[in-house]
Amino acid sequence: MSYQSTSSVEQSQASNPSLGQTLFHHILIKKKVYNLDRCFCKSQSSGNACSFICQNNPLNNWIAMTSNELSAELDSYQKLLGTDKSNAARSSSEKLAKFINSSPLVDWSVKQLLARTSSSPFLQYGVLCHESPATEYPIKPILLNTNVPWSAFLCGSQGSGKSHTLSCMLENCLLRHEAVGRNPNPLAGIVFHYDSSQTSGVCEAAYLSSKVKTRVLVSKSSYKKLRSQYLNMASKVNGNLTVEQLEIHPSHLDTARVKTLMAVGTDTDMPLYMHTILKILRDMAIESGGEDRFDYRVFKNKLTKQGFMEKQTPAVKMRLDLLESFLDVTANTKTRDLLKGESGVLTIIDLTDPVIDADTACVLFDICLSIFMSQTRRGTIVALDEAHNYMSESSSAAGQFTGRLLKTVREQRHQGARVVIATQEPTINTALLDLCSITMVHRCTSPAWFAVLKKHVAGLHMQQTDNESEQDGSDTPGANERGNEIFRQIVQLKLGESLLFCPMAAVGFDERGELQRMNHRFMKVKTRDRVTNDGGVSKLAGDGY
Repeated sequence: MSYQSTSSVEQSQASNPSLGQTLFHHILIKKKVYNLDRCFCKSQSSGNACSFICQNNPLNNWIAMTSNELSAELDSYQKLLGTDKSNAARSSSEKLAKFINSSPLVDWSVKQLLARTSSSPFLQYGVLCHESPATEYPIKPILLNTNVPWSAFLCGSQGSGKSHTLSCMLENCLLRHEAVGRNPNPLAGIVFHYDSSQTSGVCEAAYLSSKVKTRVLVSKSSYKKLRSQYLNMASKVNGNLTVEQLEIHPSHLDTARVKTLMAVGTDTDMPLYMHTILKILRDMAIESGGEDRFDYRVFKNKLTKQGFMEKQTPAVKMRLDLLESFLDVTANTKTRDLLKGESGVLTIIDLTDPVIDADTACVLFDICLSIFMSQTRRGTIVALDEAHNYMSESSSAAGQFTGRLLKTVREQRHQGARVVIATQEPTINTALLDLCSITMVHRCTSPAWFAVLKKHVAGLHMQQTDNESEQDGSDTPGANERGNEIFRQIVQLKLGESLLFCPMAAVGFDERGELQRMNHRFMKVKTRDRVTNDGGVSKLAGDGY
């Protein structure tokens, strides 16, 4: 057997064009190039290529060996690719369990199958709703999977039942009650509430105190008034509720949070004194070596020594007064931390106060959410009640708070967070609609709201025909008959009913018995009754106020 060096091959190619056209005749094996134009078989005349099927060709052994190795290597990958036949039954069971663990909502029929076929039981869930109208008895519920992170957007007109749905979700996450479901590991909950008109009374979520330990944190300036209202409500429902002043510990502060509280933005037209404050914060961050230690006393001393101009001093003092009105400068290590979540405990931040505007409320909500998430070492549920009262697209503070929420939603799997936003107006920030895994549209009568929902909810967008209004510039629900029909359904929804959109929901099985997700479809559902007291009933003319 002879072989040629690479240079010999090149010379041969130059003198023999047919060899240059068939480079596959030169195969590199063990750093040797075999010329297949030279015969390896004694039965063939020299100069004729030896056939690959010739038994005397040594390449046959190599090809067979390589084929066996490749086959074995391919088989070794099958387990990762989910086609390992030896573990088919186990793979099917694991696949079903993974399917459930990625589903925010699970139909009762799917739970039944999981209980029969899987070694990984569906352990933590709560009844949320059922298909409406119910066509069989007993009614088969749709379960909220509280074991996995998810996010929900609830919208609808006043009195349509969205706050009721929010309260049911809170019950599922916080309450251990067999009538609701199974909850071996209750979450830690936080609800944000603000009412600029001060006419809505207490936060409706506070009625959970009839069965859930609840603490309400309010501003110092509204403490007496709100404490009286909340304790009066709690006495009527035999609630386990406390009301305390919202105070931020100095240990909670870091450079980013002080920037937020001092309203230090990134605008190019930021006042000169704000640039000075930003420089002080930057210098302190450098001195700490990038660690999140922040000494408020040092910060205040640096501001005092800065020597602001006479016109700047009142503005700086106003910023400090706002910060200190919610800062417990005397706090020590023994002071109880009210912004640390506890299992099965609901914390309500109610900043309803005549001296607090919506922007200030958003700034404080932003800080409180950041602190709560950073130091709560268990799964959480974060809820915004009547979000339209304080979130506006035109507000920079609301925009920053929205950014915090969006970050929480995007990282919900890593933070173990469930986020629920209840609002009358789906237009508050459409980015929230884009990211939420569950959307429940309660009764509303605004074509403008429906137009927004069509653009940001997959189930509504996919219902449109190919000749949808994007071609003719129209943006009304009457652009096609299908859109008209869906809007008609929304307008006619009864109290507690909603259209449910949840692409990842596990809703049943197809004709082949394969598990099926909701995908781009939707269903009409009715939210269950509450097991805690309902505080959302309308006040009638004959009722006492």
